[in-house]
Amino acid sequence: MPTVIAVTSEKGGVGKSTLAVHLTAAFAGRGLNAALIDEDGRVGSSRRWAQRAEQVGQPLPFPVYEPDDVKPRKLADLDVLVIDTEGRPKRRDQRALAGRADLILVPSGPSPLELEATLDLVDYLHEHGSGRGACRVVLTRVPAVGQGGEAAREDLRDGGVTVCNTLIRQYAAYTRAAEQGGLVRDLPDPRAQAAWGDVLALSRELQ
Repeated sequence: MPTVIAVTSEKGGVGKSTLAVHLTAAFAGRGLNAALIDEDGRVGSSRRWAQRAEQVGQPLPFPVYEPDDVKPRKLADLDVLVIDTEGRPKRRDQRALAGRADLILVPSGPSPLELEATLDLVDYLHEHGSGRGACRVVLTRVPAVGQGGEAAREDLRDGGVTVCNTLIRQYAAYTRAAEQGGLVRDLPDPRAQAAWGDVLALSRELQ
């Protein structure tokens, strides 16, 4: 069975689906058999991203499933399965993730308000979670200039939170990739390649 990584967040606007799509692509790009499940039936950002990619003739290098499409035989040969959860899911749904995922990955921006919401979620998961799922925060939309991301990371660690060492910096390339249904790695822009390097580093840190 694959390693299951659930990407969830307390706040919108942290790049949850963008991270889920690119992280799955990074696993696939490293030769791992990876897939993504889009569980956000209301918005379906990952699913729509895959549809745009098909429309422009550059399909994503991994399958994107809806929950109803997932059958055990489809998962049996996977190395990694990424779950893009519903945006701002109910607490009980977040709690249930601990029993389904090997890792709960919580993207958070570095601002104080975002960190406060993230800490609330992490505390809740630690208090009410059950099963096998560990919880780890990854800082996203980090300014590419300055030390704000590093400072936020150390503040979280000082508070006893498990935080990824990799910072996902904010680049306009992510927006262009989403508009085109592609990946930042395919854009002819040095900053896009820096963005892809961040995601690759995160994938290696996680798997």
